Amino acid sequence: MFEFNSAVMGFGSSRWLTEILNSWDAIVVHVADSNRLQQECELLALRISMTVRGPINLGQYKSCMLASLRSLLPKDWDSTYEVAWNWLWDNVERLILRDLEKPPAWEKQLQILMDSFSPDQMYKIRATIYDRFFQAAPTGQEYFKQSDTRLHFIQEKVLLTTTWRTKDPWQIADDISALGLRHVGYGIPTHFFGPFVSACVEVIGEHADNKVAVEGFRWSLGLISNLLVRTITEGSTIVMKAVNSNSARQLKRAISCASRGARSQWLLNIEVGTHAISPLFWSIESGSLEAARAIIGDLLIIRADRERYYYGARDLFLRHQDIMQRLCREAPSLLPTLLDGLVWRSTRASGGQRRANYYVEHLIVNAKGEHADALRELCMTKDPKIMTHPVVVTVSDTMWTGVVQKQFLFARIWFILSLAIFMLVQAFLPKIPWLSQVWIIRVIIFAGRILVYLNTMCRLFFFHAKGFIKAYRTGAWKRKFCCLPMPLYLKEPVAGCNFLMMLLMLCMCAQEPMFYCIGQPDAEFPTMDCPEVADTRRRYSMFGMLAMALHWTLMVDLSVFSTGLSAFVLVCGQVLSEIGRFLVALIFLLLTFGSAIAVLEHGYFEMRDIPHAATALFAITVVLYEDDYRSLLFEPALLTAVLLYVLASSILLMNLLIAQLNNSYVFIYQDMVGFARLERAKNIVETLKTFPMYKWKLFVESLKFDQPLEFNEGDVGVGGGIQVEEPGSAYVVLTDSVIRFGGSCSEDMQWPLGSTAASPV
Repeated sequence: MFEFNSAVMGFGSSRWLTEILNSWDAIVVHVADSNRLQQECELLALRISMTVRGPINLGQYKSCMLASLRSLLPKDWDSTYEVAWNWLWDNVERLILRDLEKPPAWEKQLQILMDSFSPDQMYKIRATIYDRFFQAAPTGQEYFKQSDTRLHFIQEKVLLTTTWRTKDPWQIADDISALGLRHVGYGIPTHFFGPFVSACVEVIGEHADNKVAVEGFRWSLGLISNLLVRTITEGSTIVMKAVNSNSARQLKRAISCASRGARSQWLLNIEVGTHAISPLFWSIESGSLEAARAIIGDLLIIRADRERYYYGARDLFLRHQDIMQRLCREAPSLLPTLLDGLVWRSTRASGGQRRANYYVEHLIVNAKGEHADALRELCMTKDPKIMTHPVVVTVSDTMWTGVVQKQFLFARIWFILSLAIFMLVQAFLPKIPWLSQVWIIRVIIFAGRILVYLNTMCRLFFFHAKGFIKAYRTGAWKRKFCCLPMPLYLKEPVAGCNFLMMLLMLCMCAQEPMFYCIGQPDAEFPTMDCPEVADTRRRYSMFGMLAMALHWTLMVDLSVFSTGLSAFVLVCGQVLSEIGRFLVALIFLLLTFGSAIAVLEHGYFEMRDIPHAATALFAITVVLYEDDYRSLLFEPALLTAVLLYVLASSILLMNLLIAQLNNSYVFIYQDMVGFARLERAKNIVETLKTFPMYKWKLFVESLKFDQPLEFNEGDVGVGGGIQVEEPGSAYVVLTDSVIRFGGSCSEDMQWPLGSTAASPV
């Protein structure tokens, strides 16, 4: 209506009318607070002065607004409203006109003043400001404990803010509000701002002769200080004070006066103007983990009255969609608290089974309907213990059985078929003499090898070519192999083995005997028996042997289908490091005694030089040596050296290896299920990257997160979860985790912040 009336009256092109209209709501709301009214009018004058150059007739706004109010409130508007509104506008107009024409002049002179100071002068000014401030407020030193460089940086930002204060007043006001909210988290008392501003104005006044610039500096810094004080005052809730003290007990007392419907708002969002701060995230960022643990615990307690249930899980994940990322990377010790709060278990067991609700909706699907990053972030922690948490197990198993299992198996079908064909045409058909003479069998062998090259070699070649190109574009390289740069993704064992498999297949293709026999007049193609392949068949067979062994090694990846089998494979992989250290020590002993025996003058032919001596000693270690110790009786020195070697290797090293493997297995066995689930979770995350979105949406719909789950029979609770039946003896549940209250407490029934009213909880 106001814009329509302004256009009818011919004022529609005046931009300053819009500035007043945008600020009018804050002015009317805070008309009873003279200080706040003055701040709003100073900001409004600043915004108008940056919008319009030249004379401004503020009476135009009065005429338009009065016309709009009279037309919108024809029955309620009377002389009382007329007098009140005229009184308000007269005061606002007086405050606006007082500072309307000054900001542009102040800005220009203040910029000239700041540019006139040399770096040495600015350093001296900043140091003097701190000296004056600490003299006026000695306790302020407790809040300025940073290094001297940091203090000068802060003061430089303060001085520069006054010079560009008027360039974008709307944005600068928002930035100051955000800065004030951070000061709320720091717990800075507001009574320090007055002495600090006074110290800045005094020092600048002593170093400047330009009175206009000094006055502009005082006005600008005073306005900034008032905005900060206002933001800190409005944002310093009892919850933030409890967070700053890192006291769980104080936080519980602070939140006790909040209604059930408002608890999550108090703990997750404090708004001042257009900016907001989260007490939960601030407690994590500032290291107040006790307060953060208390906040998460309070949010994830289910409360209920006769009308409804109150559960803060949805509010938590909608307000902080990256909560799992923040916890995994900054506060992993809080993960068990969060995950424990997502479970409800019944106190009643029926038929040996106990009902349990896992509220895992936001760990599976995010607000956009896509798969959530919770499982990926948990994998990045590489913590096997957190992977065995029932909530994580439920999320992992749900996604594995519902989405990934079929996709993962389908992706491995070609690999399994390739291995079967590879075995048929390399290790079975060519090794049967009478079959290899049949022409149709040779055709099958040739076709099978071509199929293996096309399916395995070409597929791996394109995959790694894409990986190399992506690594080149992103710079994800590392010099690791013979001083050659290699992509970082090859650090993964499976990716590295696939790359080696590709190289072996390329070598096999280059040495393929059937290719060399093509077009030979003396050979009936396809065949491997022609003179041209005499030098290549042995090399080809060696490459084939390595490729076959590596092919079977990569099949271990399928153990992810069974948690127990996967755990066993991972345990075997973990103890390989102990065997590696044993082999290093054994090689050292072989070289030591082998070189020593080679120096010794003796007539024992089997240990005549270093290679033969080391080979004989190794055969003794693995109990494959065919000779007898009695043949060494006539060489006492040699016999002594051999016995010392046996003592060091077979008795000392072998028993030490057994002890190390035993201790390593005991240590790893405690977490082997966690390691197995961690490996499965990695496969889930990788598979979901290429999973079709329409299938994902069908999977999410099948989980029916929108339907409420029952607690006990006939007690319909909140939705967003999965209900399962667990063995009654698996968990001890003494009391119901739902806190119930008599009566009802609607969401509109909320006590104001800081109220001393009796707690509804």
